[in-house]
Amino acid sequence: MKNLDFYHLLLLILFVASVGVYFFYKITQRMEIDTFLKVYSGVKTKMNLPPKWLVSLRFVLYTIVTMLIGVAILNPSFSEEAGVEEKTFSGVDIVFLVDVSLSMNATDALPNRLSRFKETVLRQLPALNGNRLGIIAFAGVPFLYCPMTNDIPAFSDYVRGLDVDMIPNTGTNLKRAFAKAEEIFKSGKVLRNKVLILVTDGEDIKGSTPSKIDADILIWGVGTEEGGNIFYKDEHTGVSGFVTRTGNLVSDKSNSELIRTKLDEEFLLELAAIQKADYTNISANPKEADNLLNKIASMNKNTSSKLSNLFKKDGYQYFLYPAVFLLFLDMSLLEYLFKKKMNTVISNRA
Repeated sequence: MKNLDFYHLLLLILFVASVGVYFFYKITQRMEIDTFLKVYSGVKTKMNLPPKWLVSLRFVLYTIVTMLIGVAILNPSFSEEAGVEEKTFSGVDIVFLVDVSLSMNATDALPNRLSRFKETVLRQLPALNGNRLGIIAFAGVPFLYCPMTNDIPAFSDYVRGLDVDMIPNTGTNLKRAFAKAEEIFKSGKVLRNKVLILVTDGEDIKGSTPSKIDADILIWGVGTEEGGNIFYKDEHTGVSGFVTRTGNLVSDKSNSELIRTKLDEEFLLELAAIQKADYTNISANPKEADNLLNKIASMNKNTSSKLSNLFKKDGYQYFLYPAVFLLFLDMSLLEYLFKKKMNTVISNRA
């Protein structure tokens, strides 16, 4: 049903209710007449009433017409047709380059570093409406996790799905991550005005400093310089705890073997200088992540068009045309029969 929405349903209810009220009035009127004729039987010979079978036939016809028009209002679709619909939108292309290495599960930014990023970007999504968004997730290797889209609800689902288990390769290879972003930028899938947002704790990526790429860059550091332990839950076994250097999970925070990961802010500031990027620690200053909104506001907007080649074909005509035909039948044939019967009754009395 193409018109299965509040307004068309309201129209359908009002239409059916109106017909129902009309039917109720006419049936009540006929019952009152029949009751009157039973009480005053002599009056019947002086009245010209159409036969009951003809009245009943007319009510059946009106019922069918009501059903047909009701379905036509909802406009059912039985097939699809080719066509072109052009939708133009204006905005900026924003690519989030998100670190999903194990250290992003550290708890120095509660509930953990990756969750802090999710909360930050989900809070900003209403203000990002009208822009195209994408996500490249990376650890030892990068991959395009969320293709460019202006569908905000779909993008929010991708954000919520980010997890440190996404990439089995250990380590954090920032150079390869930037190379993947540059590949996306040059593929034609991203438009002229674009923003790259690097989200990372900066840990274990020294020695892989990427070269400058053609994009406005923001760096969001996540974590603290004091650092924190890495909490992890194995979804297969259900075992959870803090990660030790030997790869075990323990619940004791005082265990000397626990891995303690720290935000490498010095490296991220050096990287920001090389990339001519703005740096923000979204753990210490969550509201400073709004520098993304300020950046977008200061940029020229891309204008592009979206073409759709498949449409659901209207099906209302399969119900409306028969309804119109039946109404024509009523106004012509049944009306003729009514008049003929009435004339016959009058002639016989004469």
